[in-house]
Amino acid sequence: MDKIQNWVNYEYKEEKFRVIREAIFSLRQNKRLLPVKIEGLCDMSHVSDLPLVLQSAVVKALNEQGLEFAVATDFDELISHIRNNGVIWDNLIDRNLTLKSVASTRDKLIAKLLSKDMGTYQKAKDAQRAANLAIVFNTDNVGQWLIEVQEMLRANTDYKGLLILWDEFTDVMEDSIGVPVLKALQTIAQKFANKENDSFFFLISHPSAFNKLGNEETKQTDGRYHRMKYNMEPVSAFKIMSRKLEIVDGPRHQSMCDYFYGTNGQLLDLYTATSNDPAETRKDLQNLFPIHPATANLATHYATVVGSSSRSVFEFIGQNDAMEEFLASEEAFANRETVTADYLWDFVLKVFQEDVQNYGAVTERFNNYRAHLEAAGPAALAVFKGILLLNAFNNISGDNNNDLVTPSEDNIINLFLGTQYEPEVEDVLKMFNDEGIIQRAPGGLYSVQFSALPSHEIEELKQSLKNDSSKFLYISKVLQFGDTAANFFKTKCVQKTNRAYTFNFYSEASNDSLLKDSIKRAKREANPSDLFLALMYSKNNAEVAHLRQVADETSKTVLNGEKDFADIVFIVFDSPFGDKEYERFIEYMANYSAAQSHGFLDQLNVHREHAIEMIKEWMLATQRGNAIIYLNGEQIPISVKHLSSQLNNIIAPLIFPKGPDAIEMLRAKAPSTFWKQQVSKEIIRTFVFATSKAEALSVNGPMKPVQYLIQDAVDDNLEWRQDIPAGHPFKVVFDFVQNKIKYADKSLLFNFAEKFDDLRRPPYGLAANYASAAMVAFALRPWVNKIFDTLGKPLDQMRIVDAVSELFNVWDKGKSSNKLSFKFQTPEEGKLCKALVNTLKLNRLSGYSDISSLKDARFAITSGLLEGKGFPLWSLKYMDDTFCSAHPAIIINDDIRRLFDNIVAICAEKDIRNPALVKDTLDLIDGYRADIPDILSKPGNFENGFFNFLRSQESIKLQDSELGSAYDFIKKHLESTVGYWSENEVAVTLKDWRIAENEAIEEERRRQEEEDRRKKEAEDRKKQEEELKRLEEEAIQAKDKAKQELRGNLAALSKKKVSARELIDNASRDMLHDILDEVINLDYEFIVDKILEHQK
Repeated sequence: MDKIQNWVNYEYKEEKFRVIREAIFSLRQNKRLLPVKIEGLCDMSHVSDLPLVLQSAVVKALNEQGLEFAVATDFDELISHIRNNGVIWDNLIDRNLTLKSVASTRDKLIAKLLSKDMGTYQKAKDAQRAANLAIVFNTDNVGQWLIEVQEMLRANTDYKGLLILWDEFTDVMEDSIGVPVLKALQTIAQKFANKENDSFFFLISHPSAFNKLGNEETKQTDGRYHRMKYNMEPVSAFKIMSRKLEIVDGPRHQSMCDYFYGTNGQLLDLYTATSNDPAETRKDLQNLFPIHPATANLATHYATVVGSSSRSVFEFIGQNDAMEEFLASEEAFANRETVTADYLWDFVLKVFQEDVQNYGAVTERFNNYRAHLEAAGPAALAVFKGILLLNAFNNISGDNNNDLVTPSEDNIINLFLGTQYEPEVEDVLKMFNDEGIIQRAPGGLYSVQFSALPSHEIEELKQSLKNDSSKFLYISKVLQFGDTAANFFKTKCVQKTNRAYTFNFYSEASNDSLLKDSIKRAKREANPSDLFLALMYSKNNAEVAHLRQVADETSKTVLNGEKDFADIVFIVFDSPFGDKEYERFIEYMANYSAAQSHGFLDQLNVHREHAIEMIKEWMLATQRGNAIIYLNGEQIPISVKHLSSQLNNIIAPLIFPKGPDAIEMLRAKAPSTFWKQQVSKEIIRTFVFATSKAEALSVNGPMKPVQYLIQDAVDDNLEWRQDIPAGHPFKVVFDFVQNKIKYADKSLLFNFAEKFDDLRRPPYGLAANYASAAMVAFALRPWVNKIFDTLGKPLDQMRIVDAVSELFNVWDKGKSSNKLSFKFQTPEEGKLCKALVNTLKLNRLSGYSDISSLKDARFAITSGLLEGKGFPLWSLKYMDDTFCSAHPAIIINDDIRRLFDNIVAICAEKDIRNPALVKDTLDLIDGYRADIPDILSKPGNFENGFFNFLRSQESIKLQDSELGSAYDFIKKHLESTVGYWSENEVAVTLKDWRIAENEAIEEERRRQEEEDRRKKEAEDRKKQEEELKRLEEEAIQAKDKAKQELRGNLAALSKKKVSARELIDNASRDMLHDILDEVINLDYEFIVDKILEHQK
């Protein structure tokens, strides 16, 4: 009684309410009911979820009153759950020591529950809650359970029954499950209706919520429920809204209220005009101050017309950050500011954005001009928001609004009358009209027109988006729009998952086979050490049911030996997108596509953001809801908000029972940083070098939990404990590595990435993290200096560290590496290596002090010893007796020659895996251990043997004078290092030398002959030239003498020449021609020459 007395006395304090006030007190005193609160859809996706909603709400109400008890149905349902889920409860009993202490087996637990042992029941429920298991009643027995709770309340408290208040029941009725849920509630309500019961349902909803009911269903509903209609009229709304504000300083509040309404009293007249009791309504409006009366009026229209259950007008007053900030602002009160319409716009904007059909025009206009008006100032933005609110409510309410929400100039001014924006309103309206932001229509209306996007185009786009499988025909495509869903899932659902994971979104496809095939292919491409999550989302409840069936059937194929779907974690989420939400998403995407094609950037961004916001809200709903995991034929119901813990504690150990996360203590103690994907050389080095458990556990920071990995496996000396648990992952991985190496073909290369690849896969699942690295590092400790790289160098501790690091890098990045191929050396090969080093004194060679493998020894012989000698080792076989007998004398025989052949074969890497060859070589070295050093140290030994070999090639007929030339030719023309020269190669090259030598001799002969020929030709040519010159000189001399003789007497000649010229001067052409012919015919060359001088 005390809890309601103050409120009743305040609310009904006037004398006219005395009867009502006394009736309330009387009822409370005689029949007290336990209030049980339920709100909205509560993440229900099927009517079968109703019992869990009711059960959870009732238990919560009991706990809030400090009541905790179990009724018969609780015991029965718990026993049924234990019997139907034996594996799960066996696991719970084993892991929960408290429960195990009272019931060590499932049968004992059931026996105690059958005896109604309350202590055992509480321990079982605690274990159930710790494992995030839900035991859900069915619709048949939840009603009986509620009656049993009622009777237990009557027996132990002063409560007579339950009052189950279901607020925002509109959300339930608007969903596809609404009618089935209402029918199920009617069945329970029928039990409540019995005379002996005092329990009730109180369902609160919008009147339109029951429009889906048929005539028969409406009759049944009216038969079970008493229906009360409460219209949210402005007058009554003002009264209810005013109760949300508590006035703590009455006089000051009254003073401020009087100041405001003293100059703006006409507002009270305007908004109380329709009231039956204007004085009372004025009082209610004044109690709402500092909420502006025009804002209060718009709020009542919002509650009446829009009717959003999730954004209630009362939340605008009582659960609104902007309101709280305003009410807490001393500056706002000092300036006598009021809560104007722009506050309401900000609060309802999200609801408007979600209803494009009704409010798309105003939200589009807001988005287009928001930035511009923010720059224009607070008044412009506030007036803009107020006009949009009037348009929004006017378009929806039509004529039924008393003209108080029409976007007229008067109504706009009244929105801001008496506020800090009042002086600027008319100027702002003029700016809106001049700039075309919202133009003034005839009659003073500032109406907002609808979108400029072509409606026919949007309709065509909607059909295309809904019917094209490459677009949004299937709901998985909605989730794949952008990265919103993927980021949400990673950051909100699985952010605490220890093991790396791969996930894909799936939904219904054109057929189930295609869906299964896509999941199968994605699993094959995923990292085998990851948890592969097939996330299955639905459009509606029918799809939820179908996907559950698909996941169940596909998962169970593993039980029949099929491996394609083994270890795939199918997760079917109970929360569908919703058909109406899908249609709204398509609407956004159609507008987005149209805006994109027309280049409307602002609208494009707005519609895209709306679509993304819908995806966020859906993902949030799924996170708050439930799901069912299907894995290898098992079903595991979960709450999605506990998905990470389910994956860590149940799923990962089921898939990777031989991996590090199968160790319960390690899972419980290790933080998320311990499981982070990384390759830590520090922890690898620690586990390779450690000589004791203390050293292995000397790591610090996030690596410290590694102690839980080995604490039950090894003792203080890192030896296996006698009581190590069977199948301990640390020992299992160690044995795997030992067996892989032990049974490997030692004649072939051993590649870590290939041979240990199974460790990445179930049941091991090793990955790049501290625990996995420690397991492999410890497993390779016995093989330090027993594994060799491809150059024959053994892997010491540090190189084992490098190899393990490289292995995890390869696994982590999915790439190959040539750094992970190694080989093994037999014990005989090791002995041979030491024998060669000691016998041939290889470790004394410069740069070869560290010879640790047979390959090192071979390299030292060929590139060190023999390269320095300048001759191949087999040369020593051909030393002659005279040389061997000379001081210091040495012996050479067939055994020693065979030893040199063996060493040559070993150095050439031929027959290196021939045990007989290795044994024979060891025996020969052992037999001639004292002779070999003498042979090697005798001066001239290699040269003598090599040159003897050259001389032994009878076809060459090599002379001693030619030895140097032949040796130089061989060195120049054999490409390999001298240590790798073979006898055959040298013999062939010697023949080439002889051929080259013969060709050189022949070439020299031909050159000499050619030179002699050219010299003789030059001498003959010189003689001919000298003779010709002599003859020419004689001819000239003879010609001059003949000329002189022909002249005769010079005196007579001069007279004749005068007469001859006279003749010529008078001679005709023909005569001159005849004269010249006669002169030419005299046959004197010099005369002819003279004539020819005149030739042109």
